[in-house]
Amino acid sequence: MIKKILVPVDGSAHSVKAVELASDLASKYDAQVILLHVLLRGHMSEGVRKALEIEVGGNRASAGNLVNIPQEIMARVGSKKDVQLSFEELDFVGKYVLSNVSAICRDKGVSKVESRVEEGDPTKVILKTADDAKADMIIMGNRGLSDFKGMLVGSVSHKVSNHAKCTCVTVR
Repeated sequence: MIKKILVPVDGSAHSVKAVELASDLASKYDAQVILLHVLLRGHMSEGVRKALEIEVGGNRASAGNLVNIPQEIMARVGSKKDVQLSFEELDFVGKYVLSNVSAICRDKGVSKVESRVEEGDPTKVILKTADDAKADMIIMGNRGLSDFKGMLVGSVSHKVSNHAKCTCVTVR
């Protein structure tokens, strides 16, 4: 029986698809969804970076998804690839991403949703969170939590699926 589903999210399209699948399963089995955003000190995940770049380059009023992120953060991101956000800024953006995907869960009828922001190596944090929460399943995006370097040394989703003690589903 599925009682707890862990879903690591970073704002990428793949992680949103993972949230949608987890929500469908959770509503069917009355399971809890645990949403996890992992902060990398001094580094913004590619999914969040792309979402912010779209917001900065587009019309914030119509873009919706990250429209409430403070202007100071948005202005610093611009189209620069090497911008370094402070830990507080990354934490704010991570919590905002979680609030958006939490709304997806609730819209799909999930009554038990928990959001967590943790710092550290994504693979280790995901595996530890799954163990600590006694998750029955991890559903995560195939790409998104890692960049090109991840393709060379192994993606987060690949590492998690090889080391997790529970069922893992990767979404494309």
